Amino acid sequence: MSKAIIYEAEQDAGFMDAIAELPEGEAIHSCIQCGTCSATCPVGSLMDHTPRKIFAMMRAGMKQEVLESSTAWTCASCYKCTVD
Repeated sequence: MSKAIIYEAEQDAGFMDAIAELPEGEAIHSCIQCGTCSATCPVGSLMDHTPRKIFAMMRAGMKQEVLESSTAWTCASCYKCTVD
């Protein structure tokens, strides 16, 4: 569960760049926070954080919270969240 306050010293400023360096990871920079991923996700209600919130948390450098989240493990891999 996320803490109420995340101090700047606890954030990982390079977290999003590290994700972008992974295979297929550069697509993270295309996210415009439109909400399509969360709106179309058939299992979003079962996640502790919606896909949109996870992307926002990555941008904010909330590495520990993202890695502790069960969202990735709940994903149905249906790819409805992607926009062509």
